[in-house]
Amino acid sequence: MAKFYARLFCALAALVLAPGALAQRGGMNVPEHAVRPVVMELFSSQGCGNCPQANATIQKLAERSDVIALTYPVNIWDYLGWDDTFAKPEFTDRQKRYNRALGYRGPYTPQVIYSGYLHGPGTNVKRIEPKFSTRDISPYPATVSFSGDTVQLSGALPAKVSTASVVLVKFRAGQTQVAVAGGTNKGKSMTYWNLVTGYEKLGEWKGGIQKFNAKCDTGCVVLVQKESSEGPIIGVGQKKK
Repeated sequence: MAKFYARLFCALAALVLAPGALAQRGGMNVPEHAVRPVVMELFSSQGCGNCPQANATIQKLAERSDVIALTYPVNIWDYLGWDDTFAKPEFTDRQKRYNRALGYRGPYTPQVIYSGYLHGPGTNVKRIEPKFSTRDISPYPATVSFSGDTVQLSGALPAKVSTASVVLVKFRAGQTQVAVAGGTNKGKSMTYWNLVTGYEKLGEWKGGIQKFNAKCDTGCVVLVQKESSEGPIIGVGQKKK
């Protein structure tokens, strides 16, 4: 387990220290040809004492142009007496499926899923030591582009992969604040970055050009994930309102 966390922390260290690598185009973050943006999915709860710190940490990382950060409010601590006002069961289910896919007994909070293939506690990200400086900077296999409410995928699946799941994540772009009225964080103000409000699977991508309906009235991200909806991310596109 120690080696597993070391791998995560070192990978994130490379991310934190590397220079920015995304170009801005028409209000969207568009990766340069040689660099893939990193997707950080934070699972956070109003009933978790460490989550306000993790929310702030993710927001700091999200200032980088080569990071796409999403915050999912989950209900795993509601049984303690305070119901998270933003949480939805489908977000908790996604977190549980991630943990099963990663072979971890979880879920826990604050938990960060790193590009669909690594996980770690969200409060530790800022204390990572730079033990190596390499990460995969090749283009994602799937290219994702938006045109209105339609998203188009193109490219080829990785070797030995037969299909990929196309997932739409809707969020409130930027900061969302809430005063917590009960539980561990009673009396505190929690700030979320890119607060997730909806999640759905659009379909399967089998390589080549395919189009999907991806209507969203707020910010949204389309994730292309190997095999299952909680597999490693092999493509991402972001649309901002």
